[in-house]
Amino acid sequence: MPLSVIVTPSYNFSDGEKVTYPKLNLLGSPSVQFSGELSSAQLSDGSVVTSKLEQGININSKIDDHNLNLTKLEAGTQGQILYYNADGDLVKLAPGSDGQFLKTKGAGANPEWSAQDGTDTINISQIVTDGASKYISTDSSGNIQWENKSDPSTISSVAHVWDQKATNVNGGGSDSTIDQTRDLNQFNDPDNIIVSLSSNQITLEAGTYMIDAAVPGDGCDRFVSWLYNTNTSTTLLDGTSCRSYSGDRLPIHSLIRGRFTLSAQSTLEIRFRCSNTQSSDGLGRASNISGHPEIYTVATISKFG
Repeated sequence: MPLSVIVTPSYNFSDGEKVTYPKLNLLGSPSVQFSGELSSAQLSDGSVVTSKLEQGININSKIDDHNLNLTKLEAGTQGQILYYNADGDLVKLAPGSDGQFLKTKGAGANPEWSAQDGTDTINISQIVTDGASKYISTDSSGNIQWENKSDPSTISSVAHVWDQKATNVNGGGSDSTIDQTRDLNQFNDPDNIIVSLSSNQITLEAGTYMIDAAVPGDGCDRFVSWLYNTNTSTTLLDGTSCRSYSGDRLPIHSLIRGRFTLSAQSTLEIRFRCSNTQSSDGLGRASNISGHPEIYTVATISKFG
């Protein structure tokens, strides 16, 4: 049945007339009795405010179960949360900040928005791996990622570098008075282990490598070559000792072979020193074969892991 209102002393309300406090006050000390039920359809949207719920008139007993639509509550703000406070009133919790979560503080306390506490430690059993032989690192943006664990006993990539000149161009003159940096101007690096090759210098990332290089000398008498780290001003590997007599002009090669480790990105050179100056071709004589370039110093660099 619909909600009915009986007011005593007697007062006749016309159909649709509102029951207001001023009208009730005209009756002195009126008695107001409510009976029946109030349906959701009889309430205007937004007419039920939270401050009136469970206060004064017990409207819960006058509304059918599940008959109060959410549209009948007063309008709120996106992100607000309704909860009961210490007085039992239904109140609003304003929206929190982006990234906060709703935190309960237990019985007898109001909920609140809170930032997530940091985690000091994570048990190793909580980490889910991405497969065997992996380790955790961060990328250039600081994001955590899984990477394959390198095997220091296995060669993973290979690059080749060399000194190439046009047909019938000599390798250059040898100078017995100085340490010379050998020309390196071409490379083949499908595995991208070389950071750069510029001005006869090879730049490599930190890691463990092996080099196999051949450095020619022709008529420069006694000579030797070595692999040099320009960042630390140290010799990484010495090459074999050679002798090419200036009279015989028999070209031979000093060989640099071995394994070396770089603790940081480093720039390397292949250096050369001889005892006799051959101003035009002591670093190699052209073969002058049509259709083929002249190749002098060559090196293969392999990276482990």
